Parts: sequence; C-alpha cells; structure tokens
Amino acid sequence: MINKISRTAAIDLGANTVRIIVADPDGEPYSTLYSDQVITRLSAGLGKNGRLDKTAMERTVRGVVELVKNAESFRPFNLVIAAASAGRNAANSKELDHMLHAATGVGLTIISWETEANLALRGARLVVEENENGFILFDIGGGSTEFIHSQRKGPRGAVGTDLGVVRLSEKYITKHPVSDYEYHAMQKEVEEKVDQAFTSLKPTGKETIVGTAGTVTSLAAMDLELDEYNSAMINNHKLTLKSTQAMRFKLSAMTIDEMSRIGPLKGGREDLILPGIAMVEAVMRRAGVDHIVVSDYGLREGLILELIQYGSIV
Repeated sequence: MINKISRTAAIDLGANTVRIIVADPDGEPYSTLYSDQVITRLSAGLGKNGRLDKTAMERTVRGVVELVKNAESFRPFNLVIAAASAGRNAANSKELDHMLHAATGVGLTIISWETEANLALRGARLVVEENENGFILFDIGGGSTEFIHSQRKGPRGAVGTDLGVVRLSEKYITKHPVSDYEYHAMQKEVEEKVDQAFTSLKPTGKETIVGTAGTVTSLAAMDLELDEYNSAMINNHKLTLKSTQAMRFKLSAMTIDEMSRIGPLKGGREDLILPGIAMVEAVMRRAGVDHIVVSDYGLREGLILELIQYGSIV
C-alpha cells in the first residue's frame, strides 16, 4: 500500500496507448502536475496468439520508461502501473511484469474488468454531469470495452466485452481503403455484442450515453476540427450519429498514409478508428439516440482518485 497523502503517479497501460498522470492530493479533487501518453500497441497479435509479443512488450517498456523520465521533475511520487485487458488476457503477462520491474523498479498491477469499469466511471464523473436519469458509459479500449449503467448513488450494473479496437482491426481489416465486406462483417459482431450488453444492463431509455477513451476523443477532436488536442473542448462535446457516419464514409475510402495526416489519428490510431466508429454507431443505434456525450476523463483519472483515496487499487 502506498502513502495516501503523497504525490502519486498512475500509468494506465492500455492495449494500444500508455498514459501517465502525476497528481497531488490537494485541490478539488486533486491537482494535476503532469500528464502525457505514448502509443505502443502492447496487444499487437494478442487476439490471435493469446500472448504478448516480445517486441510489443519491449516497445511498451521503453514507452513507460520515457514517460517516467519525463515526469522526473515532479518526484518524489509513488508510481503505480496498471494494465487492464492486455494484462488479463495474456498468458505471459508475468514476463511483462518482470520487464517493467527491472526497468522502473515497479511491477505490473492487473485489474479486473469490473474494477476497470468502476475506475472509468469515477474518472468520467469528474466532468460529465449526471442527471436524475443517470448515464450509460462505454469505455472503448484496444482489447475490451466496458459498459456501465450509472446512477447518482453509484453504478447500477456493468458488462465487460471483448470488443477491443485492436482485436477487431486485426480480425477483420486486411487493407485500407476498407472494403464494405470487411466493415460489415466487423459491424455484425459489434452490433450483436453491443445489443447483448444493453439487454443485460436493462436501461430505461432516458439515460445520457457517454463515451470515453482514445477512439471517442479522437472522433470528437476530428468533429471539432482541432489542430491541437484540447481536453476542455473535448469534455462534454456532443458527437452526433450524423457526423460519425460522415467520418466513417470519409475514412473508409482513405489509405493508412492519408489517415495518418489527420491530426487526431497520427502515431498509431489510423488503423483503429474504423472499428471504433463501428462501436460508436452501434451504441447510438441500440440506445436510440442521435448523439453521445464525450469524456476525455476515464480510467487514468479514476486510478488517481482511487490511489489518493485508498492508497491502493481496491
């Protein structure tokens, strides 16, 4: 257990992106001193092989070391490195744990999908106003997507799925531009599993639908035509079904090189955005809404809240 009153650094080791935040417990609810991210595609090949690729692990460890090094001026801090689906689903996650410990002195904490869902909800609640009808939060990751039915007094229910954008991309998409056949095959699986998740959650139909994580925020940044990423503008942006469909038609006709010139997609999201769009469209259709609310805050911010409050991930 870490000291609850000390400065804390949390790293969210995602299937595609590694994100760090360093925070002090003062402030409301905390003071952010530093945040950054790097795309490392940790889960490359995981869906097919059930194991983390050695090169992907090495690339990810280098990314973690780089982020920690860039945060050096904010030491001393207690560092926690947490992984969700990429750690849960890999048969060789202990190897990654050893590599991280050797490089940083800190091992890997693997969190369950239930904990992941609750932490994403804690983060989103920092910026999304929860009305009397509550909201349904969906957290799109590289290896999994969680759906959380939230009410003011707490979560009403949660469902974890394997709808990760890295897994979907590797399974269905063989080339860019993407063919209608491949997109519709992927869309079929997405719609079936989104339907199952909503059926399990039993929403009233009055909830606000909230999306978080890199795919959704990238779509919001594109919709806003941002030259530079702006979290304040992303938070609570209303991303419509109409604009999402327009982006799908535009992007599905592009090559990877053409997509890489779009600011929010640079550096490792180019081949993942269409699986993400399929997810967002399926959620809006299943929920019967014409837009979702976007939250830039999610798992990483939830981790910080948890660590400051409890001293560990509980």
